[in-house]
Amino acid sequence: MTDDIPSPCDLLVIGTGLTESIVASAASRIGKQVVHVDHRDFYGSNWATFSFNNLHNVLGVNKGLTECIEETKKETYSIHIGLNSNTVLNVVEKWFISDEDVEATIDNQLRIEETNNGILKQTWTKSEVLKHSRKFNFDLSPKLLYSKGEMVEVLISSGICRYAEFKNVSSIYTYDNVESGLLPVPCSRADIFNSKDITMIEKRLLMKILSMCVEYETKPEKFQEDEMGNFGNFLDAHKIQGKVRKYLIDSVAMAKESTNFQDAVKNIQKFVRSIGRYGNTPFLWTLYGSGELPQCFCRCSAVFGGVYCLKRSTRSIIIGSDGQATGIMCDNQNLKAKFILIEDSLNPLATIKSGISRAILVTNKALTSNDQAVLINLPSLNGKEPVRILELSASTMACPQGLYVVHLITRQVTTAIEDLREVIDTFFSAVESNENEALHKPQIIWSLHFNINEYESYADMLPLNLYSSPGPNSSMDFDNHVIQARNIFKSMFPDEDFLPRVPDPEDVILEGSAEEVVLQESLENQEVHNVHE
Repeated sequence: MTDDIPSPCDLLVIGTGLTESIVASAASRIGKQVVHVDHRDFYGSNWATFSFNNLHNVLGVNKGLTECIEETKKETYSIHIGLNSNTVLNVVEKWFISDEDVEATIDNQLRIEETNNGILKQTWTKSEVLKHSRKFNFDLSPKLLYSKGEMVEVLISSGICRYAEFKNVSSIYTYDNVESGLLPVPCSRADIFNSKDITMIEKRLLMKILSMCVEYETKPEKFQEDEMGNFGNFLDAHKIQGKVRKYLIDSVAMAKESTNFQDAVKNIQKFVRSIGRYGNTPFLWTLYGSGELPQCFCRCSAVFGGVYCLKRSTRSIIIGSDGQATGIMCDNQNLKAKFILIEDSLNPLATIKSGISRAILVTNKALTSNDQAVLINLPSLNGKEPVRILELSASTMACPQGLYVVHLITRQVTTAIEDLREVIDTFFSAVESNENEALHKPQIIWSLHFNINEYESYADMLPLNLYSSPGPNSSMDFDNHVIQARNIFKSMFPDEDFLPRVPDPEDVILEGSAEEVVLQESLENQEVHNVHE
């Protein structure tokens, strides 16, 4: 019931996106009373992961919310929250296969092996795919973790990593041209010197540049003033051309020729330092989808007393006579708090900064011979924005055996269909495409295109105790969101530790009895006690 929601509390959080969930977890962990509400019926906001059916329910129906005007005291006023705002736009779904049932006549294991070798293929139907609908996990905002990045360090140091599982990204590719196609990017020293795609001279040049960038802060004398412009100038100064240049720009620095030199170097440092911690590539993928991470932090918050309330409509934020936020109107109840955190997409004072163009494809085979988790960084084609492709197999828990989930991400220019059309046409084929093309390219079984708005808010426009947190952006990893969550937390609680380690259940001691008793009750039972649906 609504009356069960504690009020007043230390922190009210509106929206269960990643940044909000990290802050909520950090506050609960130090003993603050946290109330976390969301008008949606799922966790994660625009970071969420969905099955087939749930994806249709969320994106297929745009439910309107009746506007509610609250009566407040004369010395207060309210900022209305934009629950009607739709951050996921231009949604277009398409099936490329028949709805008729076709009897499978080939043994399942043989079919999968031979499909990967290009000898035979299974004929999928819509009904057959939908039989496995619960085995799909589609991310609205898929991202990777650098093995030594901010997110991994926080997950390990806090102990929250126990709530999720991860898989090393097995391969990284970039694109050369139509003739050469996809090029595997060598990551480790061994990969570089074993590569057959570049000469020995190029291998040594690549190692030299990587070493220089890692030592940038400690040995600045290696860098000349004429290299301090953009990244392209730096590569020109060292006569880096051809495939090595593509490796560095597209897949290591993940930059453009015009990218600021220092920014590119920071990306290279993070890339190199993450190699070898868990595998030959620097990246990890979250099993079952990136939407698991907000839920991990919400779970930690609930374990330490955070109260979670989904399907609770927050209509407005109440501002007192002193200009400070005093609370929110939630289902016609005035909930009071010392601090309030709201996600940008719900903040009426936030503005749309830019957008992300997204496509999710289900295909019948992998783009490469590696069928694990694959990252493909595509350069600008014909002047368009670079595109990032994540191809996920059944081993990542993204889809059933024999199918693949492919995520395409780029900055929005027009619509997702237009922004990604050339890339999809280059690497994939529709079932109705010509037979020769279909034999070589993965066939699209189902596709979903959509855009996600990116918002921007300004702290000087908000009361000092009201904070706004960013939603997903087009970056590849979570690190900026972890940094922003830490900054918000430190602004609220400057003398407190950010996400200290969660004790293991067997390490927690109950006091007050004749003898010490080891706490045996599970964390999950505590969580259920604190979650209100």
